Amino acid sequence: MKILVFGASGLLGRHLVPELLAHGHRVGAPTHAEADITDGARMDELFSEPTDAVVNCAAIVNLDACENDPEGTGRVNRDAPLDLARRCHSAGAFFVQFSSDYIFRGDARRLHSEGDAAGPLSAYGRQKLALEKEIPGLCPRSLVLRLSWLYGRGGRTFMSYIPQILAEKPVLQIAAGKTGNCLWAQDAARWVGLLLEKGGTGPFNLANAGETSWEEFARGCLEQMRAAGIRTRCGEILETPYLELGTHGAKRPKHSALDLAKICKALPPGPRPWREALKDYLAELKSSSVLPAA
Repeated sequence: MKILVFGASGLLGRHLVPELLAHGHRVGAPTHAEADITDGARMDELFSEPTDAVVNCAAIVNLDACENDPEGTGRVNRDAPLDLARRCHSAGAFFVQFSSDYIFRGDARRLHSEGDAAGPLSAYGRQKLALEKEIPGLCPRSLVLRLSWLYGRGGRTFMSYIPQILAEKPVLQIAAGKTGNCLWAQDAARWVGLLLEKGGTGPFNLANAGETSWEEFARGCLEQMRAAGIRTRCGEILETPYLELGTHGAKRPKHSALDLAKICKALPPGPRPWREALKDYLAELKSSSVLPAA
């Protein structure tokens, strides 16, 4: 397939492009400077060339920025993806867009399926929910993939940084009590490729299997780093109850774990457990000397 990927320099895009190339697809991966998805004239140029699929990884993921400027960030996170969906439908191209577990209110500790009622607490969550609601009608040949707690090499997410914090600092302070799923960017890229090739449509939850929390992820990371012979300076993980952190900034759901039954049924056995993915992430960081040996 000929696939156009927007946001190719971001965490997911950097993993997705080589994954698609490895499967023999022809991939166009313009930078933000080369193709701003809010630039209608530039999109006209790109869509004048036939393409089989478009994957939009471009987004503003800073929750506080979205809260402080919902209109400006909404042009990137909501308006432009909806425009891409319309363009894909007109061009006969398949469209892939990403959503977030932050569309949920998260009051109850349970697994959230694709059809569960949403109740976003933040501007970012509302922007993502708008995509889930509107894209299927604008472009029936589309996938909306709901991701959760993405991390990976070069990522700017908190979970991406945790191994380096454990390697460099004696104490890690972490918000405790939030539950959800995590997703290694390399596994995310693999599953996006598989779903594209399968040609399925509609919403899918996508994460590594198994509910976790930030503190459990950090403790699992510390254990695996020590077992793999990676240097760790951290001797203490301080857990601050999530609700004691106050209400400043964008609100996040306390419980947002995703039910993976649909993707497991579509492509059995489904995504692997998060601890297995974390082990490979740490091995990647060690082999590239991002993390030093003990």
